[in-house]
Amino acid sequence: MGEPYPKLTAHDLTRTFGRGPRAVDALGPLDLAVAPGEFVCLVGPSGCGKSTLLRIAAGLLRPSTGTLEIHTSSVRPAAMIFQDYGIYDWKTVQANVRFGLDVQRVPRREANARAAEWLARMGLADFAHAYPAALSGGMRQRVAIARALAVEPELLLMDEPPPLP
Repeated sequence: MGEPYPKLTAHDLTRTFGRGPRAVDALGPLDLAVAPGEFVCLVGPSGCGKSTLLRIAAGLLRPSTGTLEIHTSSVRPAAMIFQDYGIYDWKTVQANVRFGLDVQRVPRREANARAAEWLARMGLADFAHAYPAALSGGMRQRVAIARALAVEPELLLMDEPPPLP
């Protein structure tokens, strides 16, 4: 049997911000292949392009040159947990966890059930109707993790991840 098809491949990937003499080469060139089931951790100094790579993988930035492809079979192939959590202050904890499901147009009853399941798994069930301002930093991280996992992504992108509970 051959090698499994990679979940993520990058070839000659670069990202530059700005133009001319003020241009900043933020990433690359980079070649990378991530196999199914593989856990990859990018380590490097601040400003070396780790977050830029994740944002390209999540579809939030376009590469300057090269390609990055995600090979999955699902509608929601990847979910990202941002360094600053990326949760919405004006939404309850439950609404934050349900957000990706709402974007996918998962029926409300199913979305509420999946959100409740992940809130329970993360030890946040008692805070479903609270707002993020009432939570500790660690609890906000768990809300971000629950939101990412609720959509059942094939690829989980984590920018400076917390330890998983």
